[in-house]
Amino acid sequence: MQRYHNLDFLRAFAMMMGLAIHAPLIFWQPDFAKVFGIENIAPAEEWMNVVGRYISNWRMPLFFLLSGFFSVLIIEKKGTSKFIKDRIIRVGLTCLVFSSLYDIADGSFDFTTQHLWFLYELMIFVFCFSLLYRVQTMKHVLNREISTRILLTIFLWLVATVPLANILNNWWHPLAWKPSTTYFDVKIGNIIHYFSYFLLGVIFYSNQHIFTKLKNSKTILVIGILAALAFILRVNTDYLALGGVDDLKNLAQMQFDPIMVMCNSVLIGVNTILWCLFFIGLTSKLINSGSSILRWFVELSYPIYIIHIIPIAMTSALFYRTGLSQPVIFVLTIIVGFIVCVILYYILIKFTPLNWLINGYSKSPLKIKLR
Repeated sequence: MQRYHNLDFLRAFAMMMGLAIHAPLIFWQPDFAKVFGIENIAPAEEWMNVVGRYISNWRMPLFFLLSGFFSVLIIEKKGTSKFIKDRIIRVGLTCLVFSSLYDIADGSFDFTTQHLWFLYELMIFVFCFSLLYRVQTMKHVLNREISTRILLTIFLWLVATVPLANILNNWWHPLAWKPSTTYFDVKIGNIIHYFSYFLLGVIFYSNQHIFTKLKNSKTILVIGILAALAFILRVNTDYLALGGVDDLKNLAQMQFDPIMVMCNSVLIGVNTILWCLFFIGLTSKLINSGSSILRWFVELSYPIYIIHIIPIAMTSALFYRTGLSQPVIFVLTIIVGFIVCVILYYILIKFTPLNWLINGYSKSPLKIKLR
C-alpha cells in the first residue's frame, strides 16, 4: 500500500495538537482545577484563549478530512468489510473502552465521551460512508475528477456549514458548534460540518493533482497570507460577538446578537478551510519520504492522544502550584506531558494487548504463538 508520508505526519500532528489544546484546561475549567485541590484559579490569559481558538479552528476538520482520504485508500486496497472491521476495533472499541474508563473515574457512569467524542462521530461517518460507497452512483460522484468551479462550490459549502451548525443546533451562540459530551448528545449541525470535511478527503483521493497545486511555493504563500488575515478578522469578530465579556466561566448562559454570531461563524468557516489547505500544501512540499523518526511520531500520536488528558492536567496543576507564569506553564506542560505520555505508552500499551486495540494486532510487537 502506498504511503502518504506527508498526510501521515499531518494526521499525527493534528492528534498531538490535542496536548496544546488541553494544556490550559485547568484555566478554562475552574471546576477541573478543583479536582487537583486548586481553588479560585486565575482565568486564562487572553493570548491562551486566542491560541486555543486558532488550533480548534482547523484541527478536527483537518483530522476528519484525512480520515476520509485514508478511508478510501483502505477500501480500495482491502475492501469495505476489512475497512469496517478495522475501524470497529481501532476506533469504536477504543472509544468505548477508554471513554468508559474516564467516565467512571468520578465515581459515576454518565455515558460521556470526554475528549474522545471525535472517535464516536468518526464511527458514525464510517458506517454512513460505507453505505454511501456501495451505491455506484454516489461512488462515481465521489471518485470523479472535479473542476475548479466545483471545487469553489465545495469551498463555499464548507464555509456555510459553520453558520448552518448554529441553525441546526438551534442556538445562536459562539458555543453552538462545540463538541457533544455524551453518546446521546449528538449535534446534527456538528455531524454535517465534520462529515463534509470527511467527504472532502474522499474527493481528494481521486483528485490528488490538487496536492501538486497546493505544494507550489507561491500557492502556499498566498493561502498562508489569506489564512493569517482571516484569523485576524476572526479574532476581532470574536471580541465583537462576545461583547467585551470579561468572565467566560458563565459563557454558556449568556445571550448574543445573532447577526454577530453569523458573521463570526462565516469567518470561522473561512479560517478552517484555508488553514486545512495551507497545512496540506506545506507538508506536501516539505515531506516527501518517510524516516524512523516520522514513523515513531505517527505510531505515538493516536495512543498518546487517547491517554494524555490526565497526565496533561496533572502536569499543568503541578506547575501552577510552583507559581510559574501561564506562558511557562503552557510550554512546560506540553513538553513534560508529552514525555510522560511516551513513558506511559511504552509501559501500558506498546507491549500489552491494549496495542491490539489501538494500533492493530498486526502492528503490535506482542503476538500470541499458537501451536
